[in-house]
Amino acid sequence: MRDIFHVGVNFIKICCLFVLLTAVFYFGMMWMDHFLGQVHRYDEPGSGAVAVIRHEQSGNVKVTHTLDFSRFFEFLRDGE
Repeated sequence: MRDIFHVGVNFIKICCLFVLLTAVFYFGMMWMDHFLGQVHRYDEPGSGAVAVIRHEQSGNVKVTHTLDFSRFFEFLRDGE
């Protein structure tokens, strides 16, 4: 009878420890979310930024829509 009591007490201790650590993890994640929510990731870059998109200036650029399956086959090849 005494062994069952000790097993029950140890089980309750482990459950309380699990709940406590889960709560600490949850509030830590909420704190990180609040902290990172104040960081403006999409601000305009500083003066040292490099343009990665080249804009076409001519107005008579023709866009042709061909059946090019290379992107589709690349998608299948990569296993996405």
